[in-house]
Amino acid sequence: MPPKTPYDHISAQLPAMRLVAKAVGLFSPRVRESWRQVESQLAEVQEIKMNIALFSERYVPLGWANYDRMSSTVLAELAMRSVERGEHLLTQHHLDEQTLRMLGYRFHLPQFRPWAAIYERAIERCKAEDWLSAVPLILIIIDGICTTSSGKHPFSGGAVAEVFDTQTSGTGGLAEALKVLGSTRRKLSEAPIEAPFRHGVVHGLNPNYGFSIVAAKALNLLQATTDYFVSIRDEAQRLARAEEEQRPASFREIAAVMRRTADLKSALEAWRPRPERAGLAIDESCAELADDTLPEAVAAKYLQFLQRTNYGALAALHVDYPQRPVAYRAGQLRQELKGIRVLHWVICGICDTSASFTTLRVDIQVEVAGRRDKLSADLRMIYADPSFEVMVRSMAEGQWYVMPNLTTDLWVKKLQLEAQ
Repeated sequence: MPPKTPYDHISAQLPAMRLVAKAVGLFSPRVRESWRQVESQLAEVQEIKMNIALFSERYVPLGWANYDRMSSTVLAELAMRSVERGEHLLTQHHLDEQTLRMLGYRFHLPQFRPWAAIYERAIERCKAEDWLSAVPLILIIIDGICTTSSGKHPFSGGAVAEVFDTQTSGTGGLAEALKVLGSTRRKLSEAPIEAPFRHGVVHGLNPNYGFSIVAAKALNLLQATTDYFVSIRDEAQRLARAEEEQRPASFREIAAVMRRTADLKSALEAWRPRPERAGLAIDESCAELADDTLPEAVAAKYLQFLQRTNYGALAALHVDYPQRPVAYRAGQLRQELKGIRVLHWVICGICDTSASFTTLRVDIQVEVAGRRDKLSADLRMIYADPSFEVMVRSMAEGQWYVMPNLTTDLWVKKLQLEAQ
């Protein structure tokens, strides 16, 4: 029997978790507050799922697809609008410069790089409102990605396989949109169309497709296509992790969890945040940061590894929930950060946001192809065990790890400097 998605698994465990939280909460105001936050987050996720269901009902029959990177804010706004106004919002969103830029970053990945030049030309045509030229170019990219990745045409079963734990697969996702847009056209029709029907556009049977909404739906389909094939690549690791997490526990494991829960409770009750600090100047010259129990000390080591391009050491400190081999993760970092040189870094602020998380404010000076710039960003630190299960700081078997948001920011900065 296949594992449940993480959300469905947690939802199934929720009644028992709620009873335990209520029992422990009788003695611990902190536990009560933490549980309220969990309940609030689960309610937000449930609202998103309801918005996705509404999107599937209203917009998929019109040729739109849901995908993992679809903005939850847009989905929430769609739930409150009429379909006509909703399609206008979706058109604006998918033609927005920031949305197009973020999609464009995908074409720097080796998986999609062969179609980068076509994508750039398609966006150039979109900016010129030359929809007649843009739409076929986008459909060409979708055809190429799907056929190369699956061995099948997108409109002939190339993207129908279910992919574990992704909104792009299943109800309202890529396969349903492809079914709508792949409908066969038999006769010439000069009537305007509002969706990029592949057969009608490519075979010239629906020549009146030069509208912004058609281009937006084509870009929406491209978003879903890239999401789908990115998700397929690490599906095996995500499935293995879910199966391990959902494996029925033995009595010994249950006892160990109970002991760990008691230790967590004691540590949580004892923890107090440090005063928030700003205006600091912690850099490579600070020798006093030798205590690895401090998040800023581990962050300083991480930033030194970044400056020295020690990708193996960087990967070992990164949170990676699929738990892929360090060598694999180091290779990914080397590929993403190739060409960017860190000239100087400084930790200028520290905020203990919870018993397990600390956010550091960092300023980094970088150079790419002779161009220099400064990046200010947050470096999020998490105290966890080797499986990246969250622990309360200072507990045994835990250590500080780095969330990978900073390397993503550096990758984006590299692309921006290369484009100048």
